[in-house]
Amino acid sequence: MGQSLYGRAAEVAEIDRLVGRARAGAGGGVLVLRGEAGIGKTALLDHAESGAAGMRVLRGGGIEGEADVPFAALHLLLGDAGFEDLPAPQADALKAALGLARPRAEERLLVGLALLTLLGGPAADTPVLCLMDDAQWLDRESADALLFAARRVAARDVVFLIAVRDDAAAWPRTGLPELHLTGLGAEDARLLLDERAPHTAAERRDRIVGQARGNPLALIEFAAAGSGRLAHVPAEFERAVRGLPEPARVLLAVVAADDTGEPGVAVQAARRLGVPFDALEAAEEAGLVAVTRTAIGFRHPLARAAAYQGVPVTRRIAVHRALAEVHARAGDGGRRVRHLAAAALGTDDGVAAELESAAGDIGDRGGPSAAAFAYERAARLAGEPEVRARRLVAAAEAELAGGRPGRARTLADEAARAGSAQETRAHVDVVRAGVELEHGVPQAAGRLLLERARSCGDRRIRARMLEEALFHAWSCGDRETAVEARDRHAGASVLVRALSALLDDDVASARRLLGDAGGEPDERLRLLGAEVALLIGDDAAAAEMSAQLVARSRERGRLALVPRALAVQAWARLFHGAHDDARALTREALEIAEEAGQRRQAAALRLVQARQAAIEGDEVRCRALSADERVGDALGLLALGLGRPEDAFEHLQDAHPGSPAHAPPVILALADAVEAAVASGRPDAGHEPMARLAAFARNAGQPWADGVASRCRALLTTALPTTALPTTKASSATPPSTTGDGEAERHFTLALASHRRGGRPFERARTELLYGEWLRRSRRRAQARARLSAALEIFERLGAVPWAERARGELRAAGQGVRAGGDDPPGRLTAQEMQVVRLAMTGATNRQIAARLRLSHRTVAYHLYKAFPKLGVASRAELHRYVPAAEAGADRPA
Repeated sequence: MGQSLYGRAAEVAEIDRLVGRARAGAGGGVLVLRGEAGIGKTALLDHAESGAAGMRVLRGGGIEGEADVPFAALHLLLGDAGFEDLPAPQADALKAALGLARPRAEERLLVGLALLTLLGGPAADTPVLCLMDDAQWLDRESADALLFAARRVAARDVVFLIAVRDDAAAWPRTGLPELHLTGLGAEDARLLLDERAPHTAAERRDRIVGQARGNPLALIEFAAAGSGRLAHVPAEFERAVRGLPEPARVLLAVVAADDTGEPGVAVQAARRLGVPFDALEAAEEAGLVAVTRTAIGFRHPLARAAAYQGVPVTRRIAVHRALAEVHARAGDGGRRVRHLAAAALGTDDGVAAELESAAGDIGDRGGPSAAAFAYERAARLAGEPEVRARRLVAAAEAELAGGRPGRARTLADEAARAGSAQETRAHVDVVRAGVELEHGVPQAAGRLLLERARSCGDRRIRARMLEEALFHAWSCGDRETAVEARDRHAGASVLVRALSALLDDDVASARRLLGDAGGEPDERLRLLGAEVALLIGDDAAAAEMSAQLVARSRERGRLALVPRALAVQAWARLFHGAHDDARALTREALEIAEEAGQRRQAAALRLVQARQAAIEGDEVRCRALSADERVGDALGLLALGLGRPEDAFEHLQDAHPGSPAHAPPVILALADAVEAAVASGRPDAGHEPMARLAAFARNAGQPWADGVASRCRALLTTALPTTALPTTKASSATPPSTTGDGEAERHFTLALASHRRGGRPFERARTELLYGEWLRRSRRRAQARARLSAALEIFERLGAVPWAERARGELRAAGQGVRAGGDDPPGRLTAQEMQVVRLAMTGATNRQIAARLRLSHRTVAYHLYKAFPKLGVASRAELHRYVPAAEAGADRPA
């Protein structure tokens, strides 16, 4: 069933226990493995054989055609085994059973005893593993002998593993130990598909998982066939269908072709085909289907394939036409299209035109997957090459919108070969650019479209290509291409003009245009609007616009933009201080992006995670995420929090914004650069980022930006190298400087006044902290304590561990007794240890925690090893005494 045994841990453990016991000379055992066809019984026998080093392995099985031949299975099992060490009566009986001597009825009773002696008698000095597959087809004589021996191996180093179909009539209950194999869970089924059919598209994979019902053979066959109705089927299913009357076979084909499982659909289709519905009784009696008042289902997933293939192709066409009519009357356009497509053969322009029209309607209502299928099928039925090319590229665009860029590229390439019309070629280029953005060289996407637009004579097509060029160039940070596309694009929408303003660093115009945008029906432009809102610092508008876009895109099935819109939401929630929300949104977006193969978008999402890890002081995770060269700003923030201004300065010098669409922290990185410059004794290096930050704050009109800018002005005014360094002893404080003190305090006061108007609590806490540090160094301890206490409260609420520690240290230096990080057990933990402990409380294993935090399981074990003594516990069960359950639940793995 594959190279790995997914979802069979319990079965494997029991088999390994039996084999290990026999190999160690501790006695034998027997286990009957029951389950439906294809459920994985043979794979477990293979596993047992692969782990039987040092044992003698005998393997056989029942053969359906030899089920009436006495001792046929025993002959296959034993082959040319020698009988020299058997007692004479047993040897004679076994020879007779295997056709080596004339049989006598009374000696048959000795065959089972002979088998037992041969396998585990006194002369057998090697442990034996006896594997018997397809026991439902054993001849009765061989079965009797095997069961006789199997019941008596407890004191012998012999293991019997017997695999049998889950059918009491074929193999009655024996009283031997049994394991009943059920279908794989959805996650294990997907893992098996990933191993055996790694290039299966996500949507098709989900459909296969649903149809196969956890049966490994069905999963593999459906993936190979491309359809749950066209897979190879075991002979017994084929015979069962062939043995039914024709009306029953037709009705079975109806049920197999329809994916609703609703009896009403089958009844209506049967009426159109002139077949009485009660004809299905014969199929029910044959055990192929189960019928209730609300559902019709096949008892085995491969029975569906057998039923569909059990009628001639002309009958299948009639079945699909009947089902198309039924679903049309029910208003289900998607299913109607699929059945119309399945009913067409060769070229059929009439059906193709109908499919194309239906595809457009479905796409408008938000079904890109069904629309892509309909467009492609319409293309296959078209006789005219240009028509076929037009429909193929429409299918490619639908696939791209649905988040399947690989399939989109294939269809676009085929369309390019089929047609040469200018509009078709333009659409092909748009699709190729969309694919290139995620799967190739991102900068090539916008440049490709810009180059094509230069030579395009059709004004409408050229405008579309320039808008797409601007969109792609903006997405990957190619400012030069974006500016040229903007300059060539006349009559752009309000949101495109807002984006264009940002390309010129004109934040004020972008802000004004965003306010005039109103409702924009184009999802891409709505996404641009959300990103523009985030980049001008309007977190509330960005969150609202992106949430609406995500809901609309999901409703319409257009998943390609969802990860990017979720990234906007995640940034907005992180800036708002809702760290758990940001974490969940980023995780969801990453899953979708990685599923769709959006590597660039996945990398952009890790920027959110890196910033959050820096705030929370999770150094291991932040550095792991910083393998992407664009997150120097996150490492700079981390170093500031950990009291390493020199490191912060170096990281922030190297940081660059990367893609404008995915670098919301770039303005905050300017503030971090000012703080790092002052704290490391290089205040002159802070003037350039200060000027950029001041310009942004002046034009953005956001209170938090005014607060951050005023804070940075205060820092530069003080120009003291020790400003941002925590001091633990009052005696070590730098004597206050009178020069600029009044100006510094004025800027700090203005900063806090701006912060009180709302927005970005982490930035407010940093202002409170820096002001408190400055006040303490100015020996105004009472005022310092008020500011530092306010900072500590926010940092603790946000889980900003190193920043909270810094505030505590300053409070102690200001003469206030505070609960130290070590005064309560959780406070003794590092940020990474706290994350590991919280996840451990949910019951997650070390490997699950490692996957969640992207660490090695050994690193997780090390963190727990360090955390337990700090908490004074000896096991995970005691952790709840020290870490609130609500906190632990926030990190519960999905």
